[in-house]
Amino acid sequence: MIDVRDLGKRYRRGRRQWAEVLADVDLRVQEGSVLGLLGPNGAGKTTLIKILCGLLAPDAGSGTVLGHDIRRSPAAIRARVSLVAPTADVGIDNNLTVRQNLVFWAPVFGLRGAEARRRIDALLERLDLVGKADAWPMHISAGQRQRLALARSLLAENRLVFLDEPTNKLDSEGVRSVRSLITDLNRGHGVTVVLTTHVMEEAEELCDEIALLRQGRLVASGGRDRIVASLGVTRPIAVTFELGPEASGPPPLNDLPGALQVRLERAPGEPGLYTAHIASGDVRATTPALLSWVRAHGLRLRAVQTRPVTLEDVFLSMTESTTASTTGAARAVE
Repeated sequence: MIDVRDLGKRYRRGRRQWAEVLADVDLRVQEGSVLGLLGPNGAGKTTLIKILCGLLAPDAGSGTVLGHDIRRSPAAIRARVSLVAPTADVGIDNNLTVRQNLVFWAPVFGLRGAEARRRIDALLERLDLVGKADAWPMHISAGQRQRLALARSLLAENRLVFLDEPTNKLDSEGVRSVRSLITDLNRGHGVTVVLTTHVMEEAEELCDEIALLRQGRLVASGGRDRIVASLGVTRPIAVTFELGPEASGPPPLNDLPGALQVRLERAPGEPGLYTAHIASGDVRATTPALLSWVRAHGLRLRAVQTRPVTLEDVFLSMTESTTASTTGAARAVE
């Protein structure tokens, strides 16, 4: 569906200065997948989506979207993809009701008559807008306008949909509704989805693949576990155990899968009580192996404290790295 290589984009900052927004971005998206595009503010996510939608020409690189060249055929791409941007009010006419807005846009997407009415009714129902169908857009909430923008975009029934922070401004019920719709579009109708989000739970729930942008560069892409491993994000595990009465000391703790660092600590004032501190890059692999070690040596388990690495951890790691890099550059200038 998407196959681009070495994409680059920069903007003029002054007469002789340029700001590089994207550099050397390679991205492939398979049909029927949901790709989550993640990164700190200013990472280049929206710029990349605009290029992939045919709204912005790259300054470097090449590739195709739906088989159409991003440089030579941007109009063909625009005609075949759907985009919902955070600025949901763009394209909404306040002089038309919610339903009339969709009726206005239906012919643009080739829908007329009974087919248009069926599609509009289905989207109003799915996005919980039936009760607001005859309301003016200025009289509904920001979240409901976001859902209206989503409904308008989905009228076209395109095979590739771009969602730029689709649950922005929505309340909890609206978030659940939109996430459910995305899942249904993908699994029930085979629509390929590319979405940006700052909500890590959303990415983990919806996305098959993750692409991480930092300072305009693609730093990692692939499945969630692969990304976590590639960035080296670690999570501590603490296991407290008690030795048997005949044991002279704790057995060796080596070769734990996913463990990057292992340290044994004896509890003060309690003979035979130890805590193993492990820094793990893969809690799902390390924890079972650690518990097997406890059982195999006849140790009495007292406590286990652990938490798997999440995309939130990855995002924070990226943000801290970006902040450190920016601070370092500023100090160098000073």
